[in-house]
Amino acid sequence: MSIQTIAVLSDIHGNADALVAAIAQVKSINPELVVVLGDLLTYGVQPREVLDAVDKLKSEQNCVFICGNHDQFYFDLDRGNSAFYDNIPDFVLESVHWTHAKVADLPPLWERYPWCTRYEFGPILFSHANPYEYGDWSYVSKPEQWTPAAQNLRDNGFSIGVFGHSHRSFAVIVDADGRAENVETDVWLKPAAGEVLLLNPGTVGQPRGTGFTYLTIQLDGSEVKVSLPNIDFDRAKFCREIAATDLSKATKDKLVSFMEK
Repeated sequence: MSIQTIAVLSDIHGNADALVAAIAQVKSINPELVVVLGDLLTYGVQPREVLDAVDKLKSEQNCVFICGNHDQFYFDLDRGNSAFYDNIPDFVLESVHWTHAKVADLPPLWERYPWCTRYEFGPILFSHANPYEYGDWSYVSKPEQWTPAAQNLRDNGFSIGVFGHSHRSFAVIVDADGRAENVETDVWLKPAAGEVLLLNPGTVGQPRGTGFTYLTIQLDGSEVKVSLPNIDFDRAKFCREIAATDLSKATKDKLVSFMEK
């Protein structure tokens, strides 16, 4: 069996500069599949450029598009549903409104790509946030969250789960007794029976402690190799673009602060 390579881009969040850099890196490894793990927009101030870059990626690569909670915001807005408004912070709400206005003349996001809520690839389950029902946006980012997520995957016949949403990259393996430990990246692993690998690509567009990253997975029979490459782009330029918008100062300061993490 030949080695299969998958690239995962998650939480792009309106950052086209980082996305274009990440796509260039991804193309250099020629993956069989690119999984776009959701949250294309909000926060970053390059929404149209993001959609252009994603369109180009879709035309050149075999892609899967998985809905994230921020994608759902725009699906709802385009369908006249604003019930989510009471549940998000002011700076997020302002960014959603600002972004939606910038793309209002384009085809609705929900019909632009062949979206799915989850995707199965052999032993791997891909979902934006977790292995649970769509619309449950609870995180899988801490040890106390890893054990139940791993058990859910195990119960449903998966040995690898790939989830974004937290904007923090990690690779851990959880054994049948619920014990978790970090996985060394860029080396071949052969998980034992009952072990579940939990992977988070981190974020292309808005870091929260682990930088700008994406994920690659290589499969060779029962062995797997994972990598979390860093994305190199001009952060200062991106921050200047945020500062030049007509967003409120509080929101601009908040969005710029994430670029420093």
